[in-house]
Amino acid sequence: MKLKPENLIEAGNIDQLKFGASCLFATAKAYIASPTVQSIGKDMISKIPPAIQSKMTPNKALLSGAMVALFLLYMLYFVLGKLFGATKVFVFLSLTGLILAVSSPDWLEGMKANKPINLIARSSAINFRRRWKENLINMTGYNNISDNMALASLVFILLFSGKTLLASSPSSSSKMIPNMAMGGGSNMQRSAMSNTHDLEYIYKLGWDDAKAGNDFGLSLPDDIINPEVPLPSTTDQYNDNNPPLPPQNKSSGLGMGTMLSMFALYRFGKDIVTTPDGQVVRDPQYIMARLRSIETWRLGMLAMSLYRVVSALSSFIR
Repeated sequence: MKLKPENLIEAGNIDQLKFGASCLFATAKAYIASPTVQSIGKDMISKIPPAIQSKMTPNKALLSGAMVALFLLYMLYFVLGKLFGATKVFVFLSLTGLILAVSSPDWLEGMKANKPINLIARSSAINFRRRWKENLINMTGYNNISDNMALASLVFILLFSGKTLLASSPSSSSKMIPNMAMGGGSNMQRSAMSNTHDLEYIYKLGWDDAKAGNDFGLSLPDDIINPEVPLPSTTDQYNDNNPPLPPQNKSSGLGMGTMLSMFALYRFGKDIVTTPDGQVVRDPQYIMARLRSIETWRLGMLAMSLYRVVSALSSFIR
């Protein structure tokens, strides 16, 4: 079959996703059916109670073990998220997975050759810059990426991840709004102030006034006799019983989601002006034809990405 590159149509994201999922499913089935994995399933069956062994097969044992492992991983992620923050744990896992994915060819080659771990790690570190550039070219489809551009993108990702990992978590006290903001601050302070007076002392003051023939409550404190008298601490600190709210930290909108949206817009623009063989075309008719061939759902996603990028950039102006 003879084909022209300009007549070929690139598969959409849905078609690529379906093909990747089918390949992944076929690979997983072949891996599970291998003798090595089946022997692992048989070993798992031998360790469970005899009453359940007759109802289990190697495939069922492997599936049960996978479900238990996923549950334990989820619980570990939940606990670590409570301790360090879910965002930090997610960024750390993403960065670790990215580094392992880029350096995986060196690790696989070293393991197949039975090299020592330190030698594999050293060769992976040496080849990481080249591997990163190759993955960046495959991911973006842009072949003119220089070594400095690849290194700059790697440094940017490391700095962004480091900023997220080293950022201090907001304290829980900053999220609490004082009850006094609802207008009850003066009453609460008055109740606390009244409880500070000793009851015997208050009774003695009233008894002395009665013995001396004075008016009722002459010697008692004003905040007990007349509840309408404002407390000095209330009027000095707040106006109209409305304390100032705790300051809210203004966070920049330039986060990981915004970066992914900018990358999606870049890929969209590149696909519009690039032919399947990698040539850049500036013909308006070709660009309009490419725009009309784009799926509706992808245009909606691009509109959301554009809105997110514009909102993030406008936060620097306000």
